[in-house]
Amino acid sequence: MRVLVILSSVLAVSSIGAWTTAVPAPTVESLAMESAGHAVPPVDTMALAAAAARIRARNPFRLDRRPTELLYNPWEPSVPAVAPPPPRAIPPLVLAGLIGPPWNALVEGVPGRETGVFFALGEERHGITFVGLRGDSVLLAGFDTTWTLTARRGWQ
Repeated sequence: MRVLVILSSVLAVSSIGAWTTAVPAPTVESLAMESAGHAVPPVDTMALAAAAARIRARNPFRLDRRPTELLYNPWEPSVPAVAPPPPRAIPPLVLAGLIGPPWNALVEGVPGRETGVFFALGEERHGITFVGLRGDSVLLAGFDTTWTLTARRGWQ
């Protein structure tokens, strides 16, 4: 038993000695050479400012790639810019048929109506006026637009 205690003591002392001598301690001269070799270059602030201006001008994270009208400021309440109202949509009108004489036109696609609307010559309904008739074509006016509609044909 005594042999085991002596052997384990010798082994512990030798392992501690091996750990302390395994990595050599750096000298002062080698530390000075390493720090001198990695000098940090001076920062070019003009180039950084130019790069930042290019990024701000292009706005790479916006879909339209231009700055917003409203600047972000978390300390002030935001007031959104008033957008102009969208232009009035021109309805897609279709001449479903002509009935007459006296001539009436059946027009589909009139705003506010799910079904067709009968127009007599010169009559105005829902902002659309039946202005004239030429053969199988009808002239309608309204909403700052003029339509010339031809009667649609059945399947042939």
